[in-house]
Amino acid sequence: MRTRYIGNTLHLENTTALYGPGMARTGFIEGAILLAFTSAGVTGSALAIGTTLLAGAVSIGLSTGLSFLAQSLFRPSAPKPEDVQQSVRQATAPRMRHYGRVKASGPWVFAESKGGAFYKVLALGQGPIDAIEEYWIDDEAVTLDGAGEVTNGKAAGAAAIESRLGQSTEAAYTRILSNFPEWTADHSGNGVASLQIFQAPTPDSEFLSIFPNGINTNYRVVLRGSRVVNPVTSVTEWSDNAAAVIRDYLTHPDGMRLPASIISTPLAAYGWEVAYYRSIEAIPLAAGGDEPRYRLWGSYQLNERPADVLGRMLQACDGRLVPTPDGGLTLDIGNWAEPTVTIGPETITGFSELGRRRDVLTTANTIRATYLEPNQDYQAAEADPWADEVDVSERGEIASDVQFNMAPSHSQARRLMKLAAFRANPNWVGTFQCNLRALAAIDQRFVRIQYPLFGINSVFEVQDLRFNIGEGGLLTGVTLQVQSMPSAAYDWDTSQEGTAPVYNESEGSDGVPVPGAPTVDFVGGAADLTFSPSPSILLFYQVRYKTTSGTEWTTSGNLANDATSFTTGTLTADTEYEFQLRFITEKGRTGDWSTGTVATTPA
Repeated sequence: MRTRYIGNTLHLENTTALYGPGMARTGFIEGAILLAFTSAGVTGSALAIGTTLLAGAVSIGLSTGLSFLAQSLFRPSAPKPEDVQQSVRQATAPRMRHYGRVKASGPWVFAESKGGAFYKVLALGQGPIDAIEEYWIDDEAVTLDGAGEVTNGKAAGAAAIESRLGQSTEAAYTRILSNFPEWTADHSGNGVASLQIFQAPTPDSEFLSIFPNGINTNYRVVLRGSRVVNPVTSVTEWSDNAAAVIRDYLTHPDGMRLPASIISTPLAAYGWEVAYYRSIEAIPLAAGGDEPRYRLWGSYQLNERPADVLGRMLQACDGRLVPTPDGGLTLDIGNWAEPTVTIGPETITGFSELGRRRDVLTTANTIRATYLEPNQDYQAAEADPWADEVDVSERGEIASDVQFNMAPSHSQARRLMKLAAFRANPNWVGTFQCNLRALAAIDQRFVRIQYPLFGINSVFEVQDLRFNIGEGGLLTGVTLQVQSMPSAAYDWDTSQEGTAPVYNESEGSDGVPVPGAPTVDFVGGAADLTFSPSPSILLFYQVRYKTTSGTEWTTSGNLANDATSFTTGTLTADTEYEFQLRFITEKGRTGDWSTGTVATTPA
């Protein structure tokens, strides 16, 4: 979806939906699954799954697989956290939507100058958002008064910012309405969070000191993104809880667009509650205190494949979507537990690619990851690598790179990295062909596999489950792709948190140096100032002076680049004066004035 103006109205333009209307059920699959469960002696919830949910899953899978494959060649890349902080002039920029806490800017919707002032409107993303917590001009946090005037920093008194949260009904910005007749009340930006920026008329000598990037000055905000439904209380509120965010994305008109009924069946609703509570479990931090187990912060473009966006979310919380016996869909947040389903020799009919650990092409002894670091300007940062030091010393580093760019803490990233390390080095990995008894594993994350032929009696994580369809469309069995997963993978203590990257923020000014105070002598009633040569051919001196009792400065023009002295005009005798220097660039950008030199003219 993207922003466009048609006439005088801000429009939302939908991109082609990735999902078509619901698919017709395939009766032969339903019959095959029902027959399979009955013949296998499987009853209860597993039987309920067979008649409805699995048929739908197979139907959707067959219909969308080729479509997704074709689109994958041309799909847009996922936005990194820092990408959404750029303000760009682009006629058809893709719409953005935000969850959790995000630092964002957006494409220009309007930009015009009048009377020496500059006016600009930025579209932050799909609304409504919950709140704007911070305003930034370039790399400086600013505060606003009740009228939106900037009250601190370089732009104090020279800029004003007004915002809209993107409610369904908004009002056009009055400052632009009153100055540009082509901007009318129809330009309300309904449903779009936005900023109006006003840069006041500023003398040329000061403009670049206040706005070093001119009209391209970057305005950003730290915002709380979309409100979501709490699956426990059903209250719509701002939340960064992983389960609440994913649940919202599945059904939102700008998300997966699944019907709400699929997540609202009794068993599905119960599963979402379990996932919600799992996500808010308090995890202790090495620095003291704790944080929720799984939060999601980040943004997505409305022209991305929904499957790609969902994949980023699930990866950042060790989540997976699972069907429920009553035809619903729920979320399973990773939590090791002794399996309730056992796949034994009476179920296994064959195997392939069964072996100890992964091959050299898929294994790893070092996990490297990026995550969202709020202390590094809400950008992607590299987490402390998770490494098997013993194995690295024996085989050298074999690294695997993963992205958890919706995980907003180093602790959360490290916990996910530990799981990735275990998955990259399982004790057993393989694919088992099973009879219909294995259908009991359809909604399970962990199963126990007992295979005496190889002395296997371990807990395995189900990576993939596929149906084996025989002649006549009958379901003949199930193929399970699994790898062992011990309980130790989910154990955690603060000693495993590692060291987060150090954030070093420069306290420097805008880059124009401040010169030292001048040396002052008096010759014939005038002051003779001397000073060091300019440190750059691009920097020129300016001089100013006044009586210490006065307020009006006399300021020189730009001195020659190689100047090391300056002589004033005749000054008042027996009077105390103050003299200062500063640098100005060839484009008119000025630095701060130096410390003053105070001297008294001769009587």
